Amino acid sequence: MWTEAVDLHSHSHHSDGMWSPTEMATRAHANGVKVWALTDHDTIEGWDEASSACDSLGIRFVAGVEISCSVEMVSTTHNPTSWHLLAYFPNGANEKFSTWLKSLKDARVPRMKRMLEALSELGHDIEFDEVQSHAEGSVGRPHLARAMVDHGIVENMNQAFDEWIGDDGPAFRSHPLPSVSEAVEMVHSCGGITSLAHAGYYGIALDILIPHLKVLRIDCIEAFHNSHLDSVRYAMMTQGMPVTVGGDSHGTENRPSPGRMSVPLNHLHPYFHP
Repeated sequence: MWTEAVDLHSHSHHSDGMWSPTEMATRAHANGVKVWALTDHDTIEGWDEASSACDSLGIRFVAGVEISCSVEMVSTTHNPTSWHLLAYFPNGANEKFSTWLKSLKDARVPRMKRMLEALSELGHDIEFDEVQSHAEGSVGRPHLARAMVDHGIVENMNQAFDEWIGDDGPAFRSHPLPSVSEAVEMVHSCGGITSLAHAGYYGIALDILIPHLKVLRIDCIEAFHNSHLDSVRYAMMTQGMPVTVGGDSHGTENRPSPGRMSVPLNHLHPYFHP
């Protein structure tokens, strides 16, 4: 049996999404979602609002976060600058996890300032406050991209990434990240469930990736992601790991709302069943 009532991966304006947690919950509800997670990047600031919105809408809220981690395995076909771990907390996050996560969020500020310095050296001056004005919480490259549009440096956010601040761009700067193993250990010690986000993104063959995820004690794999072809979803579904499902909606035109993602219930991790 399959369901479209679950979406466990979406973003609000507390990280790099366009809209508030309430708006994203409302959009999820409109698409028939009954179990929904907010998974902003490296911040849990939207949880309270999201939870209240879900209570009002009559849908179940799952407290989640997407943790940026260092590259775990080198690919010969892909060149990601980070791996992403989804973490879900049935009982909410405790102070230990909140403090640890805040340290990751704080590391984004000096990184952003280094990127602004790089842009300045390339002839484009943008103040940090201008970038911060686009962020409700954790500041990241999408907020810089919006500031670049405001300044007329680029016509749209895609151009900002393609020409300036993408992983291979002249103004890109990396920042220290926890290892996947460190993040998994922290989440588990705080009662959380882990899933490797958009697992097809990293360019690692499944016969290598899956055994490694099991060694890392990752609980699930996000087999059902909007970027995965059906063949990829099926291949990941049959690897002996529970799966999660996520549209990865940021409220943008290409994926405006959570929901409308099918997942087989017998493979979905039991905690997330509607």
